Amino acid sequence: MNITKYMKDHEAYIKSELLKNKNRKKWSLLKEKHEQMIRYVQHERIIHLLVTLAFGTFLLLSIILFFLTGYFLANILTVLFLVLVVPYIVYYLFLENTIQGWYKLTDEIDKRINH
Repeated sequence: MNITKYMKDHEAYIKSELLKNKNRKKWSLLKEKHEQMIRYVQHERIIHLLVTLAFGTFLLLSIILFFLTGYFLANILTVLFLVLVVPYIVYYLFLENTIQGWYKLTDEIDKRINH
């Protein structure tokens, strides 16, 4: 499953629904569905935060190992962890920014429910 596409499709769906006129009950159902998606993605977000932090820690430890020992293999390990950490950071930032955008969509749905 491509979670990035899944999240973008959901956001496009919510935005298209916000352009429609609906009654309060339909807005409430949309909010319920949207909040369920937020809960699903929160799990993904937490897991990737932990993985990113772990690889970041491994990267720092390999840098420290290189400076303490001077072993060339520690330098290779540092490069390997750097290559792994960068995509994890980029993906985590995507998750974080998307969820924060979804919070704004939830606020917009709330406005529709309360009017």
